[in-house]
Amino acid sequence: MVQLGSHGKEFPQLTRTWQIIARLCLSVGGLGVLYGLVFLAPSPPSIPLGAGTGGPAESLLPTETTAMLALEDSLEAASRVTPTGVEVLIQRNQSFYDAMRAHSAPHEDIMALVKACKPYRNLRNVQHGDLFRLVSFPDGRIKNLSFDLDIESYLVFTQEGDGYRVLERNYPVEHRISAVSGAIQNSLYASLKTAGAPLSLASKMNDILGWEIDFQRDLRLGDTYRIIYEEIWKQGEFVRTGPILALECVNKSRQYRAFRFVDDEGRPGYYTGDGSNLQKQLLRAPLAYSRISSRFSWRRLHPILKRYMPHLGVDYAAPVGTPVRAAGDGKVVEMNRKRGNGRYLKIRHTNSTYESYYLHLSRYAPGIKIGKKVRQGQLIGYVGASGYATGPHLDYRIKKNGVFVNPRKVKLPPAEPVAEGNRDAFVALTERYNRTLDYLPGESAPHPIFLARPAPLVTLWEPPPSAEEPPLTGAPVAGEP
Repeated sequence: MVQLGSHGKEFPQLTRTWQIIARLCLSVGGLGVLYGLVFLAPSPPSIPLGAGTGGPAESLLPTETTAMLALEDSLEAASRVTPTGVEVLIQRNQSFYDAMRAHSAPHEDIMALVKACKPYRNLRNVQHGDLFRLVSFPDGRIKNLSFDLDIESYLVFTQEGDGYRVLERNYPVEHRISAVSGAIQNSLYASLKTAGAPLSLASKMNDILGWEIDFQRDLRLGDTYRIIYEEIWKQGEFVRTGPILALECVNKSRQYRAFRFVDDEGRPGYYTGDGSNLQKQLLRAPLAYSRISSRFSWRRLHPILKRYMPHLGVDYAAPVGTPVRAAGDGKVVEMNRKRGNGRYLKIRHTNSTYESYYLHLSRYAPGIKIGKKVRQGQLIGYVGASGYATGPHLDYRIKKNGVFVNPRKVKLPPAEPVAEGNRDAFVALTERYNRTLDYLPGESAPHPIFLARPAPLVTLWEPPPSAEEPPLTGAPVAGEP
């Protein structure tokens, strides 16, 4: 490299003629000289194409210099287009717009992003400490933006044309099997709280045995329960409670047991030991949820609109992508997207008395379309946060004779028992659950367990192969049940 003039500019090795031209270009007067040299000077003599290997240009720039300049150009071009990521933490009294402008994001990109995020989050109303992950090009153009919906789910908005495409994603998690047992003192909630167990287990128990036991009126002092359930962990920290796998409740000296079983079509359900279905022709909860985040009400303060209005369904909080299943046999009669409901689906059930609604979906299951006949438990979509939603959840609604009713209180006939083709798998699984329930003490705080042998025909955590009798406590083997 050769430094030219007092300006400190550097230029590649060039012929003396071009060095003189370059110096002249550094001054205003030099521009005129350059014009004369380039446009008024006689053309140089032509050089035959066959001379050497470089053609006419080889007398001006050696092959090595050409390669060097091409490499420098390609590196410079790459630096202009390679995106980089940065975490953007909203400061006190800072708007989302100002935070993006601080990273040189263009006005048009920011406004398009605010519009794309609106169904999921109002970026005009961010708070101090809110965290966003920004990937942008060196010139400030936004490639994508992501942010968490909750501890387990996040959204990614990727620029596509003049707008943004949204992707709903989950962080990797670990599934563990735990158990808790105890006796009723004041109420089921109080007993679970005293034991240090997740309170959401009470709602889940009501989903399963609520047709057999009225948990508000029937429970008595000294009644007992044993529960085997999933826990979801992320990077060594508890995230949420998964589904109940097996359950025992002794009420007024009568023992009730329930077992979760997934048939060969992938449809989960809860059954008694003889295979009778504990669920009804419409499910109280058509998904494995974390908790009930909002109940059926004729007057509820809307979390986004901030005014009192009816909430004619039950909100089940669950991670983005959680499978949502048909509440009962019927036909899909509506699939649409509305401002408040987000992406939703409606099923008219076989007897035509009932209709069920599924709001805020992230997407529909493959093959689901208007006119499609579905069976109870069939996959129809996935949990999302579309429409007016503060986080991922399913707003589940039921109409009876054209009037919305509470999905958790409607009374219906029982659903079908375990199919004959699934009986062997069901018996093997319930034997394993029964043995594990029998091993549990009368009262115990939540603790990890291994399921007792024999292994069923579905994949569950296995105890160490060297153990003659599987232990009931200890660190579970990683994996998904």
